[in-house]
Amino acid sequence: MVLPVVGITMGDPTGIGPEVIVKTLIRKESFQVCRPVVLGDPGVLLRTIERLGLPATVEVFEKIPREGYRSGNIFVYPVSQLDTASLEFGRPGRKGGEAMVKYIQTAVKWALAGDIDAITTCPINKQAINEAGCPFPGHTEFLAHLARVASVAMMFVGPRWKVVLVTTHLPLREVSHSITRDRVLTAIRLADEGLKKLFRFSHPRIAVLGLNPHCGEEGLLGEEEKDEILPAIEEARSLGMAVEGPFPADSFFDLSGHLGLFDAVIPMYHDQGLIPVKMSDFRESTNLTLGLPFIRTSVAHGTAYDIAGKGMADPTNLIRAIEVAANLSKFKSI
Repeated sequence: MVLPVVGITMGDPTGIGPEVIVKTLIRKESFQVCRPVVLGDPGVLLRTIERLGLPATVEVFEKIPREGYRSGNIFVYPVSQLDTASLEFGRPGRKGGEAMVKYIQTAVKWALAGDIDAITTCPINKQAINEAGCPFPGHTEFLAHLARVASVAMMFVGPRWKVVLVTTHLPLREVSHSITRDRVLTAIRLADEGLKKLFRFSHPRIAVLGLNPHCGEEGLLGEEEKDEILPAIEEARSLGMAVEGPFPADSFFDLSGHLGLFDAVIPMYHDQGLIPVKMSDFRESTNLTLGLPFIRTSVAHGTAYDIAGKGMADPTNLIRAIEVAANLSKFKSI
């Protein structure tokens, strides 16, 4: 069996991305499910290997290798050649931001051309990519732009929960205005399609959370539920989707209650969905983008500047993200 090629973008060169890549690719797990290639910076990875004292080598390539994939042998496409002596952990600069953007652009180009079967991304610094001329609040929005798709959604996949966010990287004060019937319906639709195509649910069951405390108390604590969320649920039902809600968010994730009753949960905003997921399954959770014409997964953590360069980063999350990308790569369109 020919294993899929998964392109791993290096992310912020001053964060923990290079470290978790090296720690992942000296182990056998990823090589058992895919042929991993890194889109990044050979010098940064070599410095990481030397700093950690790990048994690994870097092999630069111009054309994706057909063979030679084994633990400890890291194939790298040289998207950037940064001055490693000038890089300081936790202090991303403009050149690093430009490099992060190019890693993503190259990966998307290859995925759309069919040169790689899936993408797994390491964390970026959002301010740095903005300063480099990339006016997007994160990976998800930038990937949608590059792939020229109108609607995408973040699904976090963990052992217990799958959550699909209605809004992603927004200031909290802007969330209420962004909760519209169309936006909620889009999240429900993408969740339904993703569960069917990728996870083989024939009739997925979806729960939708409210925005306000106690789902607004009939408008006393907010009107988004009756004006926007409930109409979206009713329209989804009319289209044949098995949707229930809205449920009060504060009690929904009680493990003795709804766990196992639903195949996915639709929270209204970032922290509403990710706090319970990361509390219960942080190391095992993977970020999957729904709506793209290729498979893209990501680690569920950030650049972790507080431990960058200290050899403390845990690669488990990247290992899981690569596994999910490889396993789902047979489905080219979500």
